Amino acid sequence: MKYIPELTEQEIEENNKHFKERITLYKHKGLDFFKARSFILQKAKPLEGNILEIGTGTGHTTLCLAKAGHRFASVDPDKETLKIAALNVAYEGMLSNVDFYVMDGMSLAFGDNSFNNIIIVCLFHHIDDISRILKETDRVLVPGGKVVISDFDRYGMEIVNTVHEEEGRKHEDSGVTGKDIRDYLDALEYNTKSYDYKGYWIVIGEKAK
Repeated sequence: MKYIPELTEQEIEENNKHFKERITLYKHKGLDFFKARSFILQKAKPLEGNILEIGTGTGHTTLCLAKAGHRFASVDPDKETLKIAALNVAYEGMLSNVDFYVMDGMSLAFGDNSFNNIIIVCLFHHIDDISRILKETDRVLVPGGKVVISDFDRYGMEIVNTVHEEEGRKHEDSGVTGKDIRDYLDALEYNTKSYDYKGYWIVIGEKAK
């Protein structure tokens, strides 16, 4: 289902204040969300053709893709987080760059071979069974297409866990590693490369033609 955000200027301004506070908090702890995503997208170049982002979350990667000039689709099963992402993109005046969908990455409503590029950042630490989402990713990715996957490494997760513990909460951590992702893609005969960036692992795979 396509998500059409209904946002007020007050909501946009209030959300941006909170968004900036969170970014600053994590930066002081040692995680720079936007520099990391800039690195990821730099390594992913070129992103030719259409793009699907799986796991919108609150929109850090969504915002970076929009600022880079991409027009793309982004899916997440949680309508509330989609609204936050939309508020963040709207603050930058780039809402028209993104088509949001309320959709689970494990059961995508898109046809086979629908996208040239798929980007998944900071989702897999929430996922225990990586095979379901990677099967769907492979299904909707065109032959010769590119998948870009990244998540927190041990150092990054320690920072995230610390912040959540300080707030009296507990963060999910499935323990999925870059090696787990790369091994799965290698078994599907993807051409893969791995990178690291200050709290993140990154795997980029090109699907066989």
